[in-house]
Amino acid sequence: IVAWYYIENQKVAYIVFFLFLSMVVGMMVTIYGDLRSQIEKDRYLVLLLSFIIVIVFWGAFEQAGGLMNLYAENRTDRFLFGYEIPAAAFQFFNPFYIIIFAVPVANFWMWWKHRGKEASSLFKMANGVIIMGLGFVFMVFASMQYETLGKSALYWLALAYLFHTIGELCASPVALSFITKLAPIRYGALMMGVYFAATGLGNKVAGLIGESASEAGELNIFAGITIFCVIFGLLVIAVLKPLKRLTHGAEEDERAITD
Repeated sequence: IVAWYYIENQKVAYIVFFLFLSMVVGMMVTIYGDLRSQIEKDRYLVLLLSFIIVIVFWGAFEQAGGLMNLYAENRTDRFLFGYEIPAAAFQFFNPFYIIIFAVPVANFWMWWKHRGKEASSLFKMANGVIIMGLGFVFMVFASMQYETLGKSALYWLALAYLFHTIGELCASPVALSFITKLAPIRYGALMMGVYFAATGLGNKVAGLIGESASEAGELNIFAGITIFCVIFGLLVIAVLKPLKRLTHGAEEDERAITD
């Protein structure tokens, strides 16, 4: 009876989820048809791509609280100086790294911009996805070490969280700002809601990926996330110039107003 009740609840949850997703997609299509100028429509298309980037990023990043946390619990040698570190304590790495690296990462982008290099929000977001994806390389090494020794070292998790945090510092702070610049004025508040819905969908994707690890294995999942994120980020960078043209100088307009 309990199993039947659980399965039925899962079915209802997925039905509600897909109904909500269909409603959001329908709403986005309706908004596109309501836009008056070609500039608004072009910027709106880039806006939709930015939502996809958000979903991909959080779908991988949120493994920190799921699959990686379980990996720390069950696969990692958590003894340090004779004391066993609780698996939940590994969640400390992300905020710690943010405090340490927030200013250096911001300064790096300023330095990069002053050298005349590409420093648009899309470029930062794509690089954030790539860097975060490369963090899973260390989880691949951890999985290989576990298969060989029966335990993996905790420094693999520390390195993975380091790359994830640097990727977050590249992508997350600029994403919401970029969306406000591209969103049609009359739909600005609604687009903010869609942004947070995209982050929620990313979390759902993260959960589905984590569930698949029981069948596919952690090694395959971590390797798959790495490959997908790197390829996805490189594809965004490859089409960066046409995408920037579609923004019609939205970010440049914002800087001119600020100046």
